[in-house]
Amino acid sequence: MTTTNWIRPFLGASAIAMMAQTAMAEEWRLGHILPPDHPGNRALEAAASEIAERTEGRVDIKVFPAGQVGGAKEVLTGMTIGTHHMAFDGAGILSQWTSELGALEAPFLAKDFAHLERLIDSDKGGELVDKLREDHGIRLLDVWYYGTRHMTNNARPIETVADMEGLKVRVPEVALSLEFIKALDGRPTPMAFPELYLGLQTGVVDGQENPLPTIDAAKFYEVQDHLALTGHLVQFVAPLVAEDVWQRTSEADRAVVMDVLQAAGDAYNQSIVALEAELVEGLAGNGMQVTNPDREAFAEAVEVIFPAFEDAWGAGTYEALSAVE
Repeated sequence: MTTTNWIRPFLGASAIAMMAQTAMAEEWRLGHILPPDHPGNRALEAAASEIAERTEGRVDIKVFPAGQVGGAKEVLTGMTIGTHHMAFDGAGILSQWTSELGALEAPFLAKDFAHLERLIDSDKGGELVDKLREDHGIRLLDVWYYGTRHMTNNARPIETVADMEGLKVRVPEVALSLEFIKALDGRPTPMAFPELYLGLQTGVVDGQENPLPTIDAAKFYEVQDHLALTGHLVQFVAPLVAEDVWQRTSEADRAVVMDVLQAAGDAYNQSIVALEAELVEGLAGNGMQVTNPDREAFAEAVEVIFPAFEDAWGAGTYEALSAVE
């Protein structure tokens, strides 16, 4: 056998292996609505790059921020019909598919992000996550910290529940958000987020509620005098993948995806916790008067709204979650 003939079979095998590897490579489109410079988007892009490198291109995640490939509902719908592969979103929008997940958005349910993680890791939390996957083919890969929502307003410092009386508070057009403000004797006012700065500036609404990074990024400190650290809602955001996409990926590559996303999520979570701590001082420095209302009193005031959501959340769901320490 000549040298050329001896090499040729190995070249053929190598070429076949490369062709097979290329055939297995798949582009996963990950769409979400956060802006490109949001820490969550930057973390996703860095994770996608590492996953592509460690899987030698077999898992190639393309991240599309700012609604480039559709709004949150469009992307999640696309995952159920095969037109989208991944998303980055939380319990609020996911409850439109598995309504029981809405219980995780109950005001004052989670004390902080670590507690929220324990809620999701609990038997009941796991049941809800499994139901989303089994019923709709949407797999939750990890849990990342979106932020904790607080109140701002122009009328008065909020120290007690009584200080909420009559305040016109902008909320998203979500039943739970509307009932939450009503339970505090406020006046919930649905308004699109892009209209909110002007609404606050002109007095169409007195206040709003959002995580501190959002309050800062939107420069609400320019049109709001008071910040109340109510901490009424701790929210997560999750990298999600369509179950059929996940199942046609090798076990080894799935392990890489999980390893990278969990490491990226841990770093991202720490950065958001640190940012929130800095922002309290920063917003005060920008002229906002900061108060620390009694969260227990606020929590007691809103408990009356939960029975109305039992049909959507499922009998016993809220009670099971609220029992998790």
